[in-house]
Amino acid sequence: MERTKKITIQDVAKYANVSVGTIDRVIHNRGKVSPEKKQKVEDAIKKLNFNPNLLARTLALGNQFLICTLSPLAPSPKHYWSMPKKGIDQAAAMYKDFGIVVESYFYNLFDESSFVEQTNKILELNPNGVILAPLFLQESTLFVDKLEKQNIPYVLIDADIPDHESLAYIGPDVKRSAYIAGKLLNSVIKENSDILILNMVKGFENASALNRIEKGFREYFTENRLKNKIRIHTLTINSTDKETVFRELTKFYIKNPLIKGVFVTNSKAYLISDFHLLHELDIRVVGYDLVEENIEHLNKGGIDYIISQSPLQQGVRAVQMLFELFIYKNEPKKVQHIPLDIIIRENVDFYIQFH
Repeated sequence: MERTKKITIQDVAKYANVSVGTIDRVIHNRGKVSPEKKQKVEDAIKKLNFNPNLLARTLALGNQFLICTLSPLAPSPKHYWSMPKKGIDQAAAMYKDFGIVVESYFYNLFDESSFVEQTNKILELNPNGVILAPLFLQESTLFVDKLEKQNIPYVLIDADIPDHESLAYIGPDVKRSAYIAGKLLNSVIKENSDILILNMVKGFENASALNRIEKGFREYFTENRLKNKIRIHTLTINSTDKETVFRELTKFYIKNPLIKGVFVTNSKAYLISDFHLLHELDIRVVGYDLVEENIEHLNKGGIDYIISQSPLQQGVRAVQMLFELFIYKNEPKKVQHIPLDIIIRENVDFYIQFH
């Protein structure tokens, strides 16, 4: 028999179209709430049969729940890794009155030792839960092994670690997203072209998702019997520094002058577009994520497609999962793939307006 889903305060807030804070003020009869909103909340509580007693008891006891987050350091407010952090901060603000405390830690994407240093700090705190972006596979595996030994629940975002006991993974189906990238790139190049899978990361073998990304991309061409018509190359550059990337691309294109399409496996597709525009190269580009620079190059025509992985929502949902585990003892679905949105020049303004 299927268990009845527990109604949460977020369900009530969504139904009534008000904030969680408004629900709290109505339940505890404190603060100012307009009669109209109060009626909406009361109707929602009745309609959904919401029982706030457990939450009220938790608040009365003054319980606190510490969540530590570990993700790559964003070098600027417009960088990809600022987006999950923004989502985490939004959710932390939403739940702070319910005893949720979030402390964020960051590591250098090109320095495994910085990752290990931060994990040691988190383990010393013995938090109630952890949110992790596990971009270094070996170091992340060692870290989650320790979390499991200490019975600390953890949520993975952006990349998964197979065969481990995370509370949940929230993020893209990376293999499927790369398969889609293959289809998109194939739609804008001619037959018998050379295409490039471009990684910008330190240590390809230690990048937790890149192997699956390459496999998914190549799978599209294999399944559609295009292997003999399209030649796929792979280039890994151990930096995202513009000068380094341009130098390595120059060397690669001199040796491989027939490249007509590039799939960039991170959020730096704009760097490749910039290189192509600078050298007047007619090479099509598919990449990930709606960072400002990618949007600019999409509008310039240097990027053909952007696959958006909803990083802000990954952060929001990760905190929400731990909140519901702590307060309601709700265990989420183990794998929660976020929707993948295909962005082109013609719909990017609309997409930004409503997201």
